[in-house]
Amino acid sequence: MQGRGAVVFVAMEIYVDGLPTYAGGLGLLAGDLLLSAADVGYPMVGVTLLHERGYVWHEVVGGKVVDRDEPYDPLELLEPLDVKLKLELRSGPLHLRVWRRAVKGVGGEVPVYFLDANVAENPPPLRALTSRVYIEGSWEERLLKELALGLGALQLVEELGLEARKFHLNESHAGFLALELLKRSGDPELVKRKVVFTTHTPLPHGHEEFEYELVEKHYEVPPLAKELSPGKLRMTRLLEALAGYYNCVSHKFSRVHELLFPGSKPDYITNGVHHARWVHARVAELYDKHLPGWRGEPGALSRAVSMPLTEVAEAKRKCKEELVEYVNSRGYGNGTFEPGKLLAAARRRITGYKRLTLVLRDPEALEGLAKRYGLQLVFSGTVHPADASGKAELAKILDAASTLSHTRIAFVGHRSASFERLVAAGADLWLHTPRPPFEACGTSWMRAALNLTPTLASRDGGVLEAIVDGHNGWLFGKNALLPSEPLDEGAEAGELYAKLAEIAELYASDPKRYLLTCLRAAATIGPYFNSHRALSEYAARAYSA
Repeated sequence: MQGRGAVVFVAMEIYVDGLPTYAGGLGLLAGDLLLSAADVGYPMVGVTLLHERGYVWHEVVGGKVVDRDEPYDPLELLEPLDVKLKLELRSGPLHLRVWRRAVKGVGGEVPVYFLDANVAENPPPLRALTSRVYIEGSWEERLLKELALGLGALQLVEELGLEARKFHLNESHAGFLALELLKRSGDPELVKRKVVFTTHTPLPHGHEEFEYELVEKHYEVPPLAKELSPGKLRMTRLLEALAGYYNCVSHKFSRVHELLFPGSKPDYITNGVHHARWVHARVAELYDKHLPGWRGEPGALSRAVSMPLTEVAEAKRKCKEELVEYVNSRGYGNGTFEPGKLLAAARRRITGYKRLTLVLRDPEALEGLAKRYGLQLVFSGTVHPADASGKAELAKILDAASTLSHTRIAFVGHRSASFERLVAAGADLWLHTPRPPFEACGTSWMRAALNLTPTLASRDGGVLEAIVDGHNGWLFGKNALLPSEPLDEGAEAGELYAKLAEIAELYASDPKRYLLTCLRAAATIGPYFNSHRALSEYAARAYSA
């Protein structure tokens, strides 16, 4: 361990056990990285917003989707601190209360601090500022939320007297922290010594641009920042200039980012999930028995192929029975799921580019597969209330459930860590079908592999570093690098169905060989695509520089 002080990890969303303070992969990754830091005793501190109404989940009532938020009482789940922050904005002061929750690992704990604008000192419009993840009514509200996160994190560190080795800013959402450091020092080189920047998506929502007129209504922008980002405050461009180290989250995404932001030369550190947090209890029992030490050392998972097939088959059978029972009782679908038939699952944030419904594109082809192999599909995920493409995807899932007769389809609209583990372990096959090149990495396929479930994936994100077609999973489709690159969706779906047929035939005719594919998924993906390895790379290449 080099350097002094703690790494201050700042993100708009951080998943902490039992809290709905995340929207998707970025928040899960943040929580997993901090848990790994707690496991190995690496000095880190997390800072995020309170989000006491969570994100969103969906209930299907009478065939219609009803959005629900996820309220929780911070008094029950967090520790209130006797710390009040006061951000002096041009438009008036913004007051923030601070809550704390410890992330506890096998080697110690990491504190996560939650910033809360719902205090009496703030006027009513500001009190709801920190209430929901990414759900705002205007660009101005989003700007204020990002000011609260970036400036609040910096002031919190100072109020607590923490020594910050580095500030690790996840996405451009926390960029005002770097901007404030620039304002104070006037020297980009001094800022670079303190700032690490990670970008997690090629899509615009991770690369906000604000009109200076709007920003300067609330915050005085230093002239040097306008030189670094002329015309508009382009947060990603600014952070590329102010970060001493910045990275993308997979090798392919680093190439895509270079094309989208000409002149940028990011490093890449591929994402990883916490290897123990997301494993179902029955699978964990197998690992405890045959791979001693795996909880502390994920490299032990490389020996998964040595586990007896009979015991693996029995554990997977029980997990699948549990998932089938759950889907039949809690899911919205078109019939009864059966443990004896091939079950494929997709559990992700639902939005257009993730293409959860690519498998539904040709109903006739899908029904043909279902008639022959008894195909069952479980979809689960959440849609941002303002995402028209995500709502359209969800509508397609519900429509397929009402119109297809041979393909069993179910949708599960709520979310929890226990369901994440159950669906990953109970499925026979994981579907990961984003439209290239919009998937920066993806992590659901990593959680599936940890639970002995192989993935059928399109050629995008981190799977290109992990999956060998036909060995530890399956790949299909074109490896596009530019959003403007033409992509034949019909051809993509055709390749998907061809692979599905190949997989279904293997599952039906050679179950032992299928189980070997499951074991190879765990043995090849688990030891590397985990947050222990990601943290070690950040520590060596970003935090010690």
